[in-house]
Amino acid sequence: MAIIKVEAIGGAGDCEVTGGFSHTEVYVGFLENFASLTEPSPRCGTGAATTLEGLVEIAADHTFNAGFGFTKIKAISETVGLETAQIGSPTMSPAQENKLTVQILGSKAEILGFKRLCKGRDLIVLAPEFGNGQVRQIGSAKYAGRLLESSSKIEATTEGENTTTLVFQDKQLYDAPIYKGAITVQAP
Repeated sequence: MAIIKVEAIGGAGDCEVTGGFSHTEVYVGFLENFASLTEPSPRCGTGAATTLEGLVEIAADHTFNAGFGFTKIKAISETVGLETAQIGSPTMSPAQENKLTVQILGSKAEILGFKRLCKGRDLIVLAPEFGNGQVRQIGSAKYAGRLLESSSKIEATTEGENTTTLVFQDKQLYDAPIYKGAITVQAP
């Protein structure tokens, strides 16, 4: 295992810390369309991380096969959220479960069709944090993201809710990593 020296963590280093994600930029890619995916550095062995950042950052670009890219989703403001929880026995082989929830306005055929298209497929999902712009990733080549839950709701009243909610999930050795590479969007 590489030795990582830690002097201090946390505190008032960031000027304004905020929650939330950009609702105008959530990206979904199908694993079979990628030519290459990069992961954070491992804790030990060949290529082990030498910094704390190296354990959770992806610096290299993901590349797609020719003609493919991420589908860009526009969500409802303040409805995109990420939760990470450690799962498994802490003394055996704990992992991190990452869940990204996205709520989309309406029930157009393209939204419902996309929901159906994602069902049962291996996915990579990217979402930029609102305050600092860090792009968080669900899924990897080893453990792809999945559409864990999907629901649509149309309330009875005219002023009621008409939304589609998607919950993407993965399990990794790390929290949803920070992707620092380029984002290739699907060409029309």
